[in-house]
Amino acid sequence: MIEDNTSTLIATFTQLKSRFNQEPYPALEKRLRLLTEIKSRMLQRQDQLVEAADQDFGTRSRFDTVIADIMPCINSIDYIAKHLRKWSKVQHRSPGAQWLPSKAKIEIVPKGVVGVIAPWNYPIQLAIVPVITALAAGNKVMLKLSEFTPKVNTVIRAIFKGLDNEVCVIEGGPDIASTFTEQPFDHLLFTGSTAVGKKVMAAAAKNLTPVTLELGGKSPVIVLDDADISGAAMSVLMGKLSNSGQICVAPDYVLVHEEKYDVFITELKQHYEKTYKSKVGVKNQTSIINDRQFQRLNDIITDARSKGANVWQAETARDNRQLPLHIITQVNRSMRVMQEELFGTILPILKISNLNDAMSHIRDDTTPLASYLFTQSQGAINKVSKELATGTLAINETIVQVAVESLPFGGLGHSGMGQYHGEEGFYTFSHKKPILQSNNTKWRNKMLLSHSKLLTKPLEWLFLRKK
Repeated sequence: MIEDNTSTLIATFTQLKSRFNQEPYPALEKRLRLLTEIKSRMLQRQDQLVEAADQDFGTRSRFDTVIADIMPCINSIDYIAKHLRKWSKVQHRSPGAQWLPSKAKIEIVPKGVVGVIAPWNYPIQLAIVPVITALAAGNKVMLKLSEFTPKVNTVIRAIFKGLDNEVCVIEGGPDIASTFTEQPFDHLLFTGSTAVGKKVMAAAAKNLTPVTLELGGKSPVIVLDDADISGAAMSVLMGKLSNSGQICVAPDYVLVHEEKYDVFITELKQHYEKTYKSKVGVKNQTSIINDRQFQRLNDIITDARSKGANVWQAETARDNRQLPLHIITQVNRSMRVMQEELFGTILPILKISNLNDAMSHIRDDTTPLASYLFTQSQGAINKVSKELATGTLAINETIVQVAVESLPFGGLGHSGMGQYHGEEGFYTFSHKKPILQSNNTKWRNKMLLSHSKLLTKPLEWLFLRKK
């Protein structure tokens, strides 16, 4: 792994800032060419990325890398390229009758140098997507990669090789990350844990750097009594087992209506046996990223057992940190399984009596990054859509809402702040510069300076009179 030092990092930031100042508004054609070049380089290195991710994780399924890590990058590039000209257009506004004949407009301009701190769990998508979005907005970018994915980092460096005038890649551990967050970026995006997110925000505050924080939390699933139980079980399994649960929006725990509780668990086990276990080989289940995380998950299981939980283990654990599905019932809030974001193939399941019961349970915890509702009731859908505080919401689905390019992605409260992806991402990395243009208004300024009643009386009549 290439280990950058703090002096290199600071010099890199200074150089990028200078380059931005020399070209504060790159032409849209240049931005589009840059996106096309990055897309081409990624497609050329698909197999390298798959192999690198497999080595970094110990084992990582090709599905998890190609479908969930590479494809979202390519789709995002295509979506941004299709809409970039529209998003960049000047927005004309009315100045109001009192300021006629002036004209008002908003120019969409780059912010400057954007810092991106990427995590290890989706080391391709969560690095590339914010980078290409910031580049599309006309910024320069510094990208800090996770020290836990050195093989993937090598390929990402190759993708951006020769593009140093636009984007620079940084690697290193906590000291480098700390120095990175201390730079006076014009915007900083961090993806990772809530605990580290607080430190990132504190460091950014010293420079008044605006931040987008994509954090985590315990993303709940609500399964009501009118849900398609078989479909719900399959969807929850898909969301939980993808990347072995190492997803910030993975279903963390399930709240099931008491009348459907037993049948839901039965369906989970049956779907696992039919559609997952029989097809999982050595290369088809992603490993837990490292020994520390693997031990943490096993400790959570042990803690639950010691406090009275019932633990169903899908199969014997494999080598290479491949953790099988664990369904945990009879849980309570004293257990770590209900206190920590799991980030693994552990699924606690609790009973609820109705929708209000489920929503109360969720509100007793911190605001989740994602929530999932399974029901056929439009009334229940409307209630959760309007009343449940959550970063994102999917109905009768899990995790795929993140892959819809037209939808923004972001957290709320402890699960983060700000949004990116698609149009919202473009505006996150842009400054909407308000501009008022006036010509031949010397007469107005003269009247304002003299407090002329010829101007103030009509204004008072127009805007301050009782109606």
